[in-house]
Amino acid sequence: MIMNLKAYRLLLKKACLLLGSLFLSFLLLEIILKKISPQQWIFPVSDWNSQYGVIAYPHKRIINAKPGHFRFIYTTNEHRLRGKWVSPETSGEKVLLLGDSNIFGFGVQDEETIDSRFNVLTGSAPHMINLGNGGWSLPQSVRRYLELGRQYGPSAVFLHMAGNDLEDRVYGICWVTHAKADGSIAVRDIPVMPASGRLRKIFPPDGIAYKTIMTSQVALHLKGILNLHIMPSLTHEISNEIVHPDQVVVHHLRENETRYAALLRAFAEQLQVDEVEFFFVVDEPSFYGSEIVRQEAEALAREHLLKLHFIHDWFVPGQDHPKSLQGHYFGAEACETLAIKFKELFLHNRLKIIQ
Repeated sequence: MIMNLKAYRLLLKKACLLLGSLFLSFLLLEIILKKISPQQWIFPVSDWNSQYGVIAYPHKRIINAKPGHFRFIYTTNEHRLRGKWVSPETSGEKVLLLGDSNIFGFGVQDEETIDSRFNVLTGSAPHMINLGNGGWSLPQSVRRYLELGRQYGPSAVFLHMAGNDLEDRVYGICWVTHAKADGSIAVRDIPVMPASGRLRKIFPPDGIAYKTIMTSQVALHLKGILNLHIMPSLTHEISNEIVHPDQVVVHHLRENETRYAALLRAFAEQLQVDEVEFFFVVDEPSFYGSEIVRQEAEALAREHLLKLHFIHDWFVPGQDHPKSLQGHYFGAEACETLAIKFKELFLHNRLKIIQ
């Protein structure tokens, strides 16, 4: 009995020494990686739901940092929007800003986003509401307008089209809204939660395990290795995919282009019915190589259903203005310029209406 107890204590001691050594090795490796090869992290990473797919967590201070290089804070309100919540019942004229992570403001502080700078420049008359979210394309932006943006009774909408709005070979474009044959807009949920969505639900966003996985340099490097070897096998070969009309998540580029063009028209027509001015802002006239979307956008402009503008007419990100340290297209200088341009477009259009 005594011998068994001694053996048990010895085994326990060895186990504690092993765990302690592993923990110290992990800490040492963590410190080394932070110094010689730091990786950026975001915590907490976006939530996931069936209405929108990826979506920001509500009521969070999201930290996006790279040790020794940068640290950005993205504050969200109870409705998962960037910045302080502005109720639709608040008096005064409103304009809406729609788009993906460039519009949400990845890579700039809360006070440097396009909407924050616009509201400083205009004295919040009108007040710009940022409805952008990382990872979104046109379908999510349209749904956000229908379910929330419309409540503001906006006088104008600014929508930014990004380069990855038509293709995501890993996650696909989530068509949570689409144009019906009669030109109306249908809303639908994503029927099956993908693996990425399920993983986001395993750990609570405020938990130690989740934070360690998302911010540890060791974990980030391991994820990078896995992504390098596993992600290519998860990408979809778009040429071989058969797309059904009622399919919600689509990887096929040509199908996404066709759906985007149809939904853009349906959205423009809906905004006209709602008496909302529509400013469609694209980075460059090539429309990222999509002739289908380019032709539809130009046709809508000729029909006065939207006002088409190109950012490259104002500046080229990465040349005239530096990109964000975080890597996104719009740094603080670019956001300032866009706020100025959006103010000018809005006021110029207002003068034309008055005249």
